[in-house]
Amino acid sequence: MNFDGYLLVTDMDNTLLNSEHRVSEKNRRAVKYFTDNGGLFTVATGRTASAARDRITEAGALPLAINAPAILQNGAVLYDFQKNSAFYERHIADERKGAARIMHERYPFLGFEIYTTGDEVYVYSPCHLTNRLKKRSGTIIREMTDEVWTMPWTKLLMIAPKDILDKYIPVYRSLDPGYAVRSGDEFFDIVSDEASKGKALTLLAGRLGLDKSRVIAAGDNYNDVDLMTAAGISYAVENARDEIKEAADFTAPHCDDDAIAWIIGEIEAAADGAA
Repeated sequence: MNFDGYLLVTDMDNTLLNSEHRVSEKNRRAVKYFTDNGGLFTVATGRTASAARDRITEAGALPLAINAPAILQNGAVLYDFQKNSAFYERHIADERKGAARIMHERYPFLGFEIYTTGDEVYVYSPCHLTNRLKKRSGTIIREMTDEVWTMPWTKLLMIAPKDILDKYIPVYRSLDPGYAVRSGDEFFDIVSDEASKGKALTLLAGRLGLDKSRVIAAGDNYNDVDLMTAAGISYAVENARDEIKEAADFTAPHCDDDAIAWIIGEIEAAADGAA
């Protein structure tokens, strides 16, 4: 089998990762088969490089064969895992930063995290959900200083339980109408107007000289909608939100049922049929 010219890019949480936040061995073996036979594989996630690496690297498991630049922080960063460095970043405009200060002052119970270049994360407004960062290797967690306001921000994350976030996202949007997207029930990702998973995928495919018809994407959540649009072929996993299923071309199995391995099987069948 020859997968030359194909790029498969997948969301991580609840797509590549199962409900236990792990990459199954079947998915790992399928990705290795795909890349060993000429395919390009990578991830598109809201995570930082270290947070992504934590999930895809597991002691005793077959290494996950990522061989194309990764789309991180919802498209604000393109990162080369082989070189351990970012080669593309888009930053939130300075005039948008004030919305975080206003929200923090008015609603101190909301959690806010500020992501700067590299893997530095500043907890601007702590809540019980920001404690998850302490379990991640490589992520630098720092307390806010005045200097942070002058740094380049790749992402601002607003965090709260679903019902609270539902209530306060419209308030935030009234202060900052720039690009932002829900990445989960408890997470609202604010990034540059020039950034999204879809925009990053379009840039990446062009950089790699790929035909859009051979660019395949998989996802499950709101932040994957434009990833579906940017790809030539798109799959929503069975556990995806209805909006993602509507945006995707096809539905793949549940993330707990080795969805990425199944998609690679579909790519192989289509490639064989076209041969």
